[in-house]
Amino acid sequence: MNFRIRQNSISDGFTVKQAESADIQTISMLLKEAAGWLQSKGSTQWSELLDSSGMNGLASSIEKEEVFLFEKEGSAAGMVMLLAQPGDWDRSLWGDDQQSHSIYLHKLVTANSFKGSGLGMKILTWAEQGIEFDGKDRIRLDCIETNSSLNSFYQSAEYLLKGCINGFCKYEKTL
Repeated sequence: MNFRIRQNSISDGFTVKQAESADIQTISMLLKEAAGWLQSKGSTQWSELLDSSGMNGLASSIEKEEVFLFEKEGSAAGMVMLLAQPGDWDRSLWGDDQQSHSIYLHKLVTANSFKGSGLGMKILTWAEQGIEFDGKDRIRLDCIETNSSLNSFYQSAEYLLKGCINGFCKYEKTL
């Protein structure tokens, strides 16, 4: 993948690194914690991550250099996946519209101990400004249409709603 990390840290003492295979257990824990938190709120989103089979693609994503881990004082604080090539899911939502110019953001997660701290917005801002992908001029993401707080989160970060399909809202931001 052709990218350059421009910022190895963000405010409040958080550092960021490209995830390595040694981080798979830590990242799995973050994803399962997020899925459990969603379940406690009555959501079935990411429920497949509560089962170890839901982590099947994680090692491959790390190997493809798509996963970035945020830490504070040596503890996992959050993560995000940034795909330079759309996956099957992305193609099903976006079709072929300008795929070659887009980064696809997935699984932005903060550890429960950092919920409400603004870390999610800091990770999102880092994805926009702290890393640069050759030939990419926009970030695309999606979220469940019925999750009003998540939709508001992306809109407050100036992501433009590009429509909803099959219960998911599509957002895009030009870099």
